[in-house]
Amino acid sequence: MKHFFLLSLIITFLFSNTCDAQDYTQNEQIDTDFFIPIEKTNLYTRVVGNPDKPIIITLHGGPGAFNVDHEFYRNVFEKDYLMVYFDQRGSGKSDEFRDKTMLTTDQFVKDLDKVVDFIKNKYPNKKINMIGSSWGGMYGFLYLIKHQEKINSFISNSGSANIRHNSLALIKHEKQLAKKLIKQTNDTAKINRFNEVLKKLDVIEKSGFKSFYADMETIRFKFPKELGFDVYWAQPEKKAKIDALLKDPDFYTRNKYTPELLEKVMAKFEYINEVFHGQEAYNNLNVLNELAAIKTPILVIQGDLDYAIGIESGKMIYKALKNVPKKDKELVYIKNASHNLPAEEPEQLYKSLTTFFKKHN
Repeated sequence: MKHFFLLSLIITFLFSNTCDAQDYTQNEQIDTDFFIPIEKTNLYTRVVGNPDKPIIITLHGGPGAFNVDHEFYRNVFEKDYLMVYFDQRGSGKSDEFRDKTMLTTDQFVKDLDKVVDFIKNKYPNKKINMIGSSWGGMYGFLYLIKHQEKINSFISNSGSANIRHNSLALIKHEKQLAKKLIKQTNDTAKINRFNEVLKKLDVIEKSGFKSFYADMETIRFKFPKELGFDVYWAQPEKKAKIDALLKDPDFYTRNKYTPELLEKVMAKFEYINEVFHGQEAYNNLNVLNELAAIKTPILVIQGDLDYAIGIESGKMIYKALKNVPKKDKELVYIKNASHNLPAEEPEQLYKSLTTFFKKHN
C-alpha cells in the first residue's frame, strides 16, 4: 500500500522546482521556523517573506501530507507577502500523533484556528489570507464556514467541497471511456476486458468505498492505464520535473529536508491519511450547502482535466458560494491541465493567484 501513497504524494503535492518569476534579493526577507503549541501536540511552522506585507497561510494536501509550498511560492509570493507554511496535526515535521479520536475534520478546524490566532498575535495588524491545495481547499472551506471573519481572502487551488463526488465523478468518466472503447474495437478480448471494468466500477460505486484503499488503487491508477488517461496529469510528459526535483540536493536544502526525513514523514502521511479515509464521515464529507454562509472573497481554480476532484468541482463550488459578491468571487479553469497545475501550467496559475491576492490586499 505504500506504493499507492508514495505515488499520490509525489504527483499531487511535490509539484515543480521552478517558477516563472525571477529570483529576488532577500535583504528584507525573513526565514524562521518554530512550533505552534496546540491541543496535545505541536505544529511545525515556517514563516518566509516580507515582514511588512500581508500574510498568506498555506494549507497543504492530504490529509497527512506535508508543507513544501515554499518550493513553488518562493519566487511568486515571498517578496510581496509574509508566507506561513505549517504541517497539519501529525504530519511532516509536526509532532507524531496517533490518537485517532483527534484526527478528525472538526479537530483540524480547531487546530487551524489556533494557528491563525498565533500568527495574528506574532505578526499583528496584518491582513490574513489563505490558499489551500487539494485537501487544503476543503480544509479552507471548513474553516471559513466557522471563522471567516478572521480571513481576508481565500484561494481554493484544485480543491473540493464534496469528497464523495470526487470518486463518483471519476467512476462516471471511466464508465464513459470503457463504453466508448467497446464501440471502437472488434477485438473480443478487449471487449470482454472493458465489460469487466464496467462491472467492477459498478461494484465499487455501490459499495460506498468501504474498501477505500483497494478501490482507490483500482480507479485512480489501474483502470486509467487501461482506459488511456491519467487521473492527475493532462500532460504526463511533465512528470519528469518531479523525478528531477526529488534527485536535486538543492530541493532538500531549500525545504530543510533530507531524503531520510522524507521517508519518515511519508510513514506519518500514510497513517494520517488512512485514519481519515477509515472514517465514513470523511469519505462522505459534503459542505456544498454550507458554503452559502461564506461572504469572504474567494478564487476557485482548477485544471479543466482534473479527474482527481472531478471536472465539475469548480463550477459546483462557485455556484454554492451564493453570498460572496460577484466582484469578490472568481472561477478559473486552466486548459489542458489536471491536478498538478504548478508543473503543467505554472504561468497561468501564478498569474491568477497573484492577481487575485493583489486585488484583495
